[in-house]
Amino acid sequence: MLPLNWHKLLLLFLWITPPVLLGVLAVVLCKRRLHCGFPVFFAYVLYEIARFGSLFALSSVLGVTSEPYAYAFSVALLLDIALRFGVIDEVSKDLFRGSRLLKVAARRLLQSVAGLLLVGGALLAVYAPGNNSVRWHAGISVVNRGAAMVQCGLLICLLLFSRFLGLSWRRPAFGIALGLGILTSVDLATSAIRVEFTSDGTRDFLNLLIAVASLVCVSIWIGYLRAPELEPTSVAVVPHDEVETWNRELQRLVRH
Repeated sequence: MLPLNWHKLLLLFLWITPPVLLGVLAVVLCKRRLHCGFPVFFAYVLYEIARFGSLFALSSVLGVTSEPYAYAFSVALLLDIALRFGVIDEVSKDLFRGSRLLKVAARRLLQSVAGLLLVGGALLAVYAPGNNSVRWHAGISVVNRGAAMVQCGLLICLLLFSRFLGLSWRRPAFGIALGLGILTSVDLATSAIRVEFTSDGTRDFLNLLIAVASLVCVSIWIGYLRAPELEPTSVAVVPHDEVETWNRELQRLVRH
């Protein structure tokens, strides 16, 4: 009985700590005036705090049964997914602000993927076998997995092309994408494991893993947003007359 109690206490601690740290993060955003530069992310932080408070009150205080709680959780998850897409769009605009072409391409890609995910989730919710509850949860699951895949893809792109695009890893936008990418990677992996393993022990372990990932994610956000951003290295500009000299010498070598 003792290990079970310790497990519950640990899970409760890991469940409560991220929202508390999100409150600290909200203060950091306000103090550094980053809430003006990242308004959607600031709204996402406040929403996550409110979401935790509401679900915690429904589960622990009001004693809501499992089915109404599941519907409340699903609705809250849909709003969470919408805000995450908004955060991704905001981060991409900040990271690619030096290139209008990349900014427009990133936005159109995100809009297209979001539309496909919503259509796929709606179709599965309508045509999935089983009762309405099964269809509803199946559609929510598809949308959630699709959003997680998009966010993981964003993180991979940033890791691969950050140096090529001249992006500083100390920028707040990269820290936001990094934390969100880690959180959604774990969410995507655990959702796939839940399909294959449905035992109570596996479910408890996955809940613990998600709680740890949330703690790591919020810690990364606080660390990035509290640290000063390094100034980008200035690029040396070659004088126009020197470029013309190079062109004349190149043409002379080609003719010979």
